[in-house]
Amino acid sequence: MTTTSGLAPVAAAKEAAVGLLDTLAGPASQRRPRLGLVVVGLDTMVGFAVAFAVVVAAPAAGSGAQASAALVAGWPLAVAVTGGYGRLATDALRLPARALLAAALVTATAAWSTPALVSAATDPSPRALAERALLAAAALLGLSAVVRGLVALAVPARPLATVLVGSSSQVRELLREAARHRGGRAFEPVAACLPDPDRDDLEPASESWTVPVWRYTQDSLVDVVRRHEAGAVVVAPGPEITHAELRRWAAWLQHEDVQLLVSTGLRDVAAGRIDLSALGGSRLVAVSPAPLGGPMRLLKDAADRAGSLVLLLGLTPLLAVLALLIRADSDGPAFYRQTRVGRNGRLFTVYKLRTMVTDADRDRHELATDNQSDPSGVLFKIHCDPRLTRLGSFLRRSSLDELPQLLNVLRGDMSLVGPRPALPSEVAAYEPDMRRRLDVKPGLTGLWQVSGRSDLSWEDTVRLDLQYVDNWCWSLDLSIAARTVGAVLARRGAY
Repeated sequence: MTTTSGLAPVAAAKEAAVGLLDTLAGPASQRRPRLGLVVVGLDTMVGFAVAFAVVVAAPAAGSGAQASAALVAGWPLAVAVTGGYGRLATDALRLPARALLAAALVTATAAWSTPALVSAATDPSPRALAERALLAAAALLGLSAVVRGLVALAVPARPLATVLVGSSSQVRELLREAARHRGGRAFEPVAACLPDPDRDDLEPASESWTVPVWRYTQDSLVDVVRRHEAGAVVVAPGPEITHAELRRWAAWLQHEDVQLLVSTGLRDVAAGRIDLSALGGSRLVAVSPAPLGGPMRLLKDAADRAGSLVLLLGLTPLLAVLALLIRADSDGPAFYRQTRVGRNGRLFTVYKLRTMVTDADRDRHELATDNQSDPSGVLFKIHCDPRLTRLGSFLRRSSLDELPQLLNVLRGDMSLVGPRPALPSEVAAYEPDMRRRLDVKPGLTGLWQVSGRSDLSWEDTVRLDLQYVDNWCWSLDLSIAARTVGAVLARRGAY
C-alpha cells in the first residue's frame, strides 16, 4: 500500500502530461486555437521571467530598473505589434523570426531609453543601460524561439485534412501535386468538390478518384467540410467560382475555424519570388523574374572556379589512384570523354572516370528496349547495365566517377551546382520550355541528384532542373551542396 500510494503522484503527473499532449494533438481544427493560446502564454511567462531577472540583477537602479522590467514584461504586446501573432490561427508552430527580432529591437530601445526619463533612476550610465537592455532583448528573443521549438517537438506535426474545390481538371492537378510531395506536406486532401449548379444537394461523383468527390452547389461546401472534419479548403478559381462565392465561403469557413486558401496555378516558384499586388480591389500575385544574369552570375562563376580548384588540389591523389585501378581492371583509358551541351547551347567535352567497357556507346542501341528511365528514349538508364565494368559499378554507386568534372568547372564549362549536363541527342528532343535548362551552366550536382537521380523519370528530371533555373539563389546552392553529401552516402539512384 505504501509503495502504491508513493507512486500515485507520479502516475497522476504522467496522466496529466499525456492528457495535455492529447489535447494539443487533437483534430487540426481544434488544435490551432489551443496552440495559439499556449504560444501567447509561454511568451508571457518569458516576459515576466526576464523582467524579474532585470530587477534582481540591478536592485540599486531603483525605479529605472522597474520601468525597464515593466517594458520587458510587455513582451507579448511587442510581439503582437510587430506581427508575431499574425498566423496563430493558421500556423501556431511557425517561428516568426523577423517579427521576434523586430520585437526584441523595439523592447531593447524602450528598455534603454525609458530609465533616462525616470527622475528617480540612480543608474544614469548609458553603457550600463544599453548592456542591460540588450541582454534582456537577447534573452527574450532566445527564450521565445526555444519555447516555440519545444512546443513543435512536443506536438506531432499532422497535415491539415483538406477539401479541394474546383473543376475536374484543376482538382486532379492538385491531387497529383499532393501525391508528388507526400513527405512533410502541410495539407492532406480528404475530399474534393466539383461545382454543379444544376444540383440542389450533395451527391457523390461517379468518376474514379483517389479521394471522395462530391457534386455540390455553392451553399453545400460547409456540409462537405463538416462531413470530412476538414481543417482547410483549397479553391482553384474558375468560371463557376467567382469573387462572390469566395467572399461567402470565407465568412462561412471563418465561423467553422477552417482555413481558406486560393490556388494560383503556379508551380515550383520559390516563395521569395512571390509578392502581393493589387489592381483596384483585386488582389494579384506578382512573380519576380529569375535571377539568371548580372553581378550574381559573375560572382557564382568566380565561386565555382575557386571551389573547384581547392577540391581538385585535395582530390588529385585519389583521382590518380582510381585511374590506376581502372586501367588494371579493364582495357581502355582511365578517363571517359563525351560531348555535352552547356549554357546557351554551347558544346563542350565532359570528363568522367570510365565505368563501362570501351565500346559501350555502340552497344546502346541494342539495349534501347531495356530503358527504365524514359519510355520515349530521350534519357537512357537501366539498373543493371551489362556494359559496366567490375570497378565501374562501384564508381557509379559512390559517384566517384563524377570527380573529373571538377576540371570542367575550373575551365568554366560547368558549375558546382546546376542542372544535369545534357547530351546533344537529348537537347534535340527538347520542347521549347525545356530549353530554359540551357540558360545556366550544367552542374556537378543539383536538385536532380539529391532528389533521386537515376530513379527519377524524365519528366521529373526536367521539372527539377527548371525549378532550379527559375529559383536560383545562394541558399538553394548551399542546401543542395549539403544534401549532396547525404545522397552520395546513401547511394540513392546511383547506378
